[in-house]
Amino acid sequence: MAKTKYMMYDCAYCRKTTKMELVGEVQAEEGHEPATKAWYRCTRCKHTALIDKPMSALMKKGEAAKKIDRTACLTYSREQVYKVGQAIYHTEWDDVGKVTAKQKTSDGTQSITVSFEKLGERRLIENMQQALESGIIESVPAQA
Repeated sequence: MAKTKYMMYDCAYCRKTTKMELVGEVQAEEGHEPATKAWYRCTRCKHTALIDKPMSALMKKGEAAKKIDRTACLTYSREQVYKVGQAIYHTEWDDVGKVTAKQKTSDGTQSITVSFEKLGERRLIENMQQALESGIIESVPAQA
């Protein structure tokens, strides 16, 4: 897999989702894990920031071949809350994956980005029960 020079990210300075250019990497100390952060520059405002590397860039060749054990995964439910790095099993799709990112959607609900083995990257809703209770999402009445 080729190393990408750009990634889409929310720039903290111009407050827009823009293409960020890789300008430098944090060097890992000898005998430690590889660095998980890198310097990126916003192509719009030229602001430079230290950002977590995308999960795909952190994978090594040996890790890409590693399969996720289904018994060690949490079963996906939209009512649960997940952390980045957790393994998830989706029963409807019969696929396993790892949580790579968490976002808040425009309507206030929370979503996670999961990198599945068969399906690739997908966004899923999380913490739906809290969103319903707080009134962020209104229930839609059934049509007669």
